[in-house]
Amino acid sequence: MNNFAAYFVVVLVAAALAAGAFYVYYYKPIAIDEAEQIQGEINNLKAKQSEISNLEAEIQDYKNKIAGKQTEMEKLAMESNKLNTVVPKLLDSTETIAQKFNIKFNDIRISPLVRAEQWSELPVEIGVLGTFQDLSQFLFIMEKRKIINLAAGSINIAVSAEVDQKSKSPLLTITLNAKVYILGGGA
Repeated sequence: MNNFAAYFVVVLVAAALAAGAFYVYYYKPIAIDEAEQIQGEINNLKAKQSEISNLEAEIQDYKNKIAGKQTEMEKLAMESNKLNTVVPKLLDSTETIAQKFNIKFNDIRISPLVRAEQWSELPVEIGVLGTFQDLSQFLFIMEKRKIINLAAGSINIAVSAEVDQKSKSPLLTITLNAKVYILGGGA
């Protein structure tokens, strides 16, 4: 039995050494590698979570920018609608008054809209031909009806070579630089 106990102790020591070697050379490195791999995955997921948070903030910023651009687009559309109604009304009323006082149009030029906070101004240049009396009445009515603002512009008067058939007086050519104001056309 003595040999059996010795063999048993030797086998037991060999099994313990094999188990220790297995633990040190095989199991422990695998466990460390798995722990590092799991920690790496956790770090990657935290980084992705951080990226998602940043993306959510960027998405909100883009939504705010889109809402601002839509508001700006709506303002421009309203302004365009106002401009599309103001210019025809200006031309129609100017033509009606000119016909009433026998004024002939040489030309009319409308410059680009100048925007301000609460209003916009539309620079207009009108060239007309008529007698002194007709032109003075035309300008008086245009200013009185607030169709154009003559105080914010200039008037150039020149004598034309043409003569009025009725009164035989010389016709005057007036180049009128004035402004039309549009309320609520803010930028």
